[in-house]
Amino acid sequence: MKPVKVIGIGNLLMQDDGVGVHVINYLSDLGVPDHVELIDGGTHSYDLLEYFAADASFIVVDAMHAGGEPGAIYRAPLHELGLKPSDQIMSLHELHFIEAVQMANMLGYNPDILVYGIEPQSVKLSLELSPPVAAAVPKAAELILEDINKGIA
Repeated sequence: MKPVKVIGIGNLLMQDDGVGVHVINYLSDLGVPDHVELIDGGTHSYDLLEYFAADASFIVVDAMHAGGEPGAIYRAPLHELGLKPSDQIMSLHELHFIEAVQMANMLGYNPDILVYGIEPQSVKLSLELSPPVAAAVPKAAELILEDINKGIA
């Protein structure tokens, strides 16, 4: 069975921006199959390059502003989202996961990535998720586990 790496991205200090890491922590508490690795991607997206160069399937979980209600869960393969790397990066602190994927592509890797996005309500200094986003965490984790168990990821 192909390994699955579930990567939660976000800043836990910035309320709903940290939802990806909260989902990873929730999945860790639930327990995942042996072939699944949970990764706290935090805000250091450039560190993700080594993961995207692995022979694995990937699920990335992050806050996603898509215009829906706070707590809405979006699910799509990365290639369908139309995300483009920024051409305005001045330092490694501005590197996002999409740039790490682009670098992996340039090195000859083509990772299969399924993205789960959760619509944030508030991105301000706080360790607590807003109520609608906190309520979405268990549902997102359930959907991710379903995908893993069905072999979609």
